[in-house]
Amino acid sequence: MAAATASASSSLPPQTYPSRPAAPLKSTTQHRIAFAELTPNNVGQLRKLNSVLFPVRYSETFYKDALHEDKREVNKLALFNDIPVGNLVCRFEYPSSSSSTFRPEVKVYIMTLGVLAPYRRLGIARSLVSNLLTHLSPGSEVTLEDPTAPAPKAPVAAAKSPPSKAAAAPTPPRPTKKYRVGSVYLHVQTSNEEAREFYKKQGFEEGETLPEYYRKGVEPRSAVLLERKA
Repeated sequence: MAAATASASSSLPPQTYPSRPAAPLKSTTQHRIAFAELTPNNVGQLRKLNSVLFPVRYSETFYKDALHEDKREVNKLALFNDIPVGNLVCRFEYPSSSSSTFRPEVKVYIMTLGVLAPYRRLGIARSLVSNLLTHLSPGSEVTLEDPTAPAPKAPVAAAKSPPSKAAAAPTPPRPTKKYRVGSVYLHVQTSNEEAREFYKKQGFEEGETLPEYYRKGVEPRSAVLLERKA
C-alpha cells in the first residue's frame, strides 16, 4: 500500500497522506494475519492506530458510527501475530429521502485504510479491501437500517416495579430496508501514483479530478476519484 487514506471527519471524504518508509520484517518472522471486528473493547486500538497513521483527530461520532452493527463485517482491525497493525473503516451514503426507486442504491465510502509502515507489502491492505468487497460488492443486495424510519420507542417498565430494581427494557431495533450497493469509492491525491495503481488492481476505476480538494498547504491540492461499480 503506497499511502494511508483517511477522512478528516465522519462527514468529509478522505485525504491521502504520503507513505512512511516500510521497514521490512525479518524473513524468519512467521506471518499470521487475521481480522478482528470492531467492538467497544478494542476501539481504543483503532484510536491508537489512527493517531499514528493519520495527522487528524477523529470525533466521537466517527468511532460511534464505526461500531455500528451494519458495518460489523467490513470495519476491521488487521492483526499481525495478534498485534493490531492496520484498519479499514467505511461509511454508507444513503439515497435522498425523496428517492422513489423500487430498490434504492447505497454507496460505500472508504473513510480510513491504513497499515503501519513495518507491516506494509504483506498483502494486508489488499485483504482488507477484498473483505470489504466480499460483503459489499457493487451490484449486490444488502439489508441495512432504514435511516428514514422513525426511531422505535423503548417500552415503558411496569409501574409496579421499584425504580431501583426495574430492569431496563431493550430498545426495539430500527426497521430495516433492502438496498442495492451502487459502488465503493474514495479519493486519492493525484500525485500518489502507487496508491492509484493499488486501487486499480482491486478493480477501481479513476473518475473526475477535483483540482482544489485538499486544504491550502497540501500540495498538490488535487484528488482523483477512484470508484468500483457493478
